[in-house]
Amino acid sequence: MTRGLLRAGDVHVVVVNWNAGEETCRCLAALAQLAPPAGRVHVVDNGSLDDSTARIARLHPDVALHRNAENRGFAGGANVGVAAALAEGARAVWLMNNDARPDVDALGRLVDAACRLPECGLYGPKIFRDRARGVLWSCGVEFRFGPNLARLRGFDEIDRGRYETEEVVESLTGCGLLVSREVFARIGLLDDSYFAYVEDADFCARAADAGFLSLYVPASVLEHPGGGASGGGYGPGRKYLTAHGAARFLRRHGTASRWASFVVFDLLLWPALFVVASVQGRGLAAIAKLCGSIGGAFGRPANLGWLKARTRLQKSESAR
Repeated sequence: MTRGLLRAGDVHVVVVNWNAGEETCRCLAALAQLAPPAGRVHVVDNGSLDDSTARIARLHPDVALHRNAENRGFAGGANVGVAAALAEGARAVWLMNNDARPDVDALGRLVDAACRLPECGLYGPKIFRDRARGVLWSCGVEFRFGPNLARLRGFDEIDRGRYETEEVVESLTGCGLLVSREVFARIGLLDDSYFAYVEDADFCARAADAGFLSLYVPASVLEHPGGGASGGGYGPGRKYLTAHGAARFLRRHGTASRWASFVVFDLLLWPALFVVASVQGRGLAAIAKLCGSIGGAFGRPANLGWLKARTRLQKSESAR
């Protein structure tokens, strides 16, 4: 980090909102309870068509509200907030999903880790999908030979103390990710060509190439149900964007093992995936995944029309 110990007050939080004012305000309410508190909270609205900006401005007048004229995706939106935070002198930025709920000491725990291990540069919390039931969402990220580019460690597992060790991991999610100013100075901002999903893996990989490490900090905890903006679960929008982003990631950070996994599981075995998905009523999502994989592999821009596919499908089904 920069000279001297990092304090929570040196950290600016960045939250991206898109047509989810109520959800974002709940996140902001949780952030207001942080002890010690963050220095500043930036909310970037991605061209919402609802009452998001009015609601946020009314209920949380102390946050810095930035308005984009259009939806620039998570990376593009977050970059507006990060740039503003750095311009205001933030020594670290905490990227926070708008549906996440951090524990009151979550930021303080990450800052403590950053003070002890400033050479890492990136710090991520233990994230629950369902805190009440003890269901985990992510305890860091690892790459593997298998379906999908990477695996969220602990995803959908019941927390039984398996991930209680503070350790360097291959990557971290962008939800609750604390990033030192030096990382941004060395590698730049998030790559907004990803629009949504995988931009965090790309950012962590670029940081690793520059000599920084991703540190998983289990003492820091937050809850994150996930998946709202793109339809969640196995929806067409989410599957398209994750597949497209994964293929783009491989073009920049691909290894022999990662490419082999992509060819086997995302291309050769896709017909079997389609059959299974179709039986489960998710055939459109399987097609979206294939289109994303091919488009990303050939370097084509993301086709954001897939984000609307879920809505069109729901309307069609309701009209029957």
